[in-house]
Parts: sequence; C-alpha cells; structure tokens
Amino acid sequence: MMKTLLASLLLLCSCSTVPTVEVVGSELAAVASNFLAGLDAEQRKVAQLPLADEETMAWHFVPGRYAGVELGALNREQRAQANEVLRTMLSATGFAKTMAIRDLESVLHELESKPNKPAAHRDPDRYALLVCGDPVQNGTFVVRYQGHHVSLRMAVVEGMLVGHSPRFFGTNPHVLPEKFARPPVLGTEERLARELLAPLGKEELSKVVINSKAPADVLLGPGKEPAVLGERVGLSWSELGPVSRDCLWRLLEVHAHMLRPDVAKDELARIRAAGRDELFFAWAGSMTVGEGHYYRIHGSDFAVEYDCTQNGANHVHVVWRDFNNDFGGDALQRHLREQHGR
Repeated sequence: MMKTLLASLLLLCSCSTVPTVEVVGSELAAVASNFLAGLDAEQRKVAQLPLADEETMAWHFVPGRYAGVELGALNREQRAQANEVLRTMLSATGFAKTMAIRDLESVLHELESKPNKPAAHRDPDRYALLVCGDPVQNGTFVVRYQGHHVSLRMAVVEGMLVGHSPRFFGTNPHVLPEKFARPPVLGTEERLARELLAPLGKEELSKVVINSKAPADVLLGPGKEPAVLGERVGLSWSELGPVSRDCLWRLLEVHAHMLRPDVAKDELARIRAAGRDELFFAWAGSMTVGEGHYYRIHGSDFAVEYDCTQNGANHVHVVWRDFNNDFGGDALQRHLREQHGR
C-alpha cells in the first residue's frame, strides 16, 4: 500500500520531497491532537468524528451551522489552540485574510440588523473546526475549518499530506463602506487580474473574454465536478505577453500562498513542472470596476475561479479545486475503502 500511496503523493506535488508532506502531516497531527485534548468531553463529541463519516467529504461556504465545534463554544485557551491549527495550515497572509473574512460577519451584523431584529445569523463565532479520524503521528485524518465564506481542509494519510482542497474564501462586502476604513480582503486577487488584462490588444481581448456576462457564482462549487468547466478557454500562457504572463504567475502565487509556505511552494513547483503553457486565463463580464466580473485560471489538473457578481458586484467568491487530489484524492479513498469498508 505504501508504494501506491507514494504514487498518489507524487501527483499532489511532483516536485516536492516526501519530507515536506511528512513534516506537514506531523505538525498537523500535533496541533490537532493538542486542540482536541484541550476540549471537554461534550465539546470533543462534536469536534471529532470518525474518518468514515460523510462530513469527511462535505464542504460548503454559505451562512449556517456546520459540523464541528464552533468558536463560540470555546474559551480563550481553546480558541488559541484552534488558531494554532489554522496557523499550521495557512501562511501568515492566509491566516490574516481568514480572520478578516470572519470579522466581516460583524460588519454584516451591523449593516443588516434592524430595530428589535438583529441579524443573528451574521455571527463571527459560527465557524467550526472539525477533525475526522485520529490525528496521531503517522495517522490518517482530515482537519476542516468551515463557516460563512471560508472552507479549508487538509487530508493526511499514514502521516503524509495528500490533499488541501477544495479551498474557498469569500468576502461580503468586498469594498466596505467608508466608516469601516478597511481595504478589500481579496483586493489583490482583483487588482492583479485587471493588470493582466491592461496590456491586451483588441484581438487578445476578444479571445480572453469568454462571455459578456459573468456567471452568478463560481462554477466549481459544492457537488460540482471539473467537467462542468468544459475545455480550457481564454488565452493560454504562450499567447500572453511578458507583462501579462508576469501578472498571471503573481496572481497564481497570491492564491497558492494562502496556504503555508512550504505547501504553496510545492504546489507552484508542481504547476511549473507540468508546464506553464498548460495555463489558460479567461474573463467574463464587465471590465469596469464595480460591475460584475469573473475570471478563471485553468490548468491541466486544477482550476482557480474568482467571481464578483452578487450584492451589486460587491461580493466575492474564490475557489481552488485540484482535479486529482480534492478531499485527499485516491490515497484517502483507498484508505476509506480498505480500512473502513467505504
């Protein structure tokens, strides 16, 4: 089984060394175990589920209550341990953006509450941390952090990281009212895409814009398979000029570096090794700032989507899907089948 597992790991990060995935697996096991150990018995019942539970493969990003222990149920020490789990999964930038997205719930609460009718569902404490399986060294488990506009996961099989997608971030509002005095959390993700478009000529624009109207949401949402995107469209890497190529790669780096640096580095190295000529960039909707727009970076085995159409084009959704390793890919599926009869 170890040989087939290593083959799956090479699909995940073909240019990475095995120690990288081992280090991540080991560190994640340690912080997840510490987090669970700091909970009382009732909290742990909801914070940890069997690996074969359906929640292992579930994800979403709408307002709601999700499986796991919510932040609102944790004391200060327990929250600090929960944050350590997140810091182990994310870069410093990714952690800061995740916290800023969570804090937007307080903004929405203020904006949407009415006299005697508070917007109770806008609650920054309704983010849940869930562990499926037993996070021991060399163990097999999944860690998930989920709430409104954030869905993160890492899957570890026999001590090695085998998947870190689907990965979702969103913001509402994207551009905040002046009184909040905060820049857009996902502003760089928009700016670099517009800088990529700026040097393009008429003929190139006619190809990169795949639809005059942006889709109402990302296409690769929950329950959607890669086939929904169809063939890669837009402009390929080889069709872009040097300025646009630089912007495209920097844009991809911004999305990848939401994850911890070593994982992001391996992911980008894997994409580079597969050939940057495999990358396509497509745009849909208006190019006017403040109007509905969408873009897609589509590789041979992954895609990143950005959509800003809802709430008067002031509501952003971003998703990263790995076509081979979503939810831990073949390695986790094989473990569930062989060890849990699923």
